[in-house]
Amino acid sequence: MSTDACVPPEIAEIAAPLLLGALWNWALYGIEVVQVYVYSYNFPQDKRSIELLGIRFPHVSSLALCLSLLQYTVFLLETLQTCLSGADLYYWFVSGFSDMGHLANPYASAYDIAITGAVISVIVQFFFSYRIWILSGRKAARWLCATICLLSI
Repeated sequence: MSTDACVPPEIAEIAAPLLLGALWNWALYGIEVVQVYVYSYNFPQDKRSIELLGIRFPHVSSLALCLSLLQYTVFLLETLQTCLSGADLYYWFVSGFSDMGHLANPYASAYDIAITGAVISVIVQFFFSYRIWILSGRKAARWLCATICLLSI
């Protein structure tokens, strides 16, 4: 008995978005790894402050420490999301090979993408609103930044 009978003819239309989305995620993660490497290479004083997880040094400002922590936190969250994406692909295409029920089940992607995406978005949008507030130097910008923060939640 052939196993082709249980695989529908439109399998490419069902499986391609899952596979291509995960491959695109990994490609963007590779770009992010390069950016983190370049950042840590060009700013080694930030790396020393991060290695001790927040212990302040006299030569490192609190803003530099906060920016480094934000950058590495986002990187760790993106690493977690990419690993969970790999687990999803393993579930869909390896352990559930030719089982259409596995492709219909979101497995962990329903949770990992929504939660990590929301946390990363809030962190980045709060950071951008903070930079708008600092760079503008006006009191009216506080309302704009507060609006951005409220809308991002």
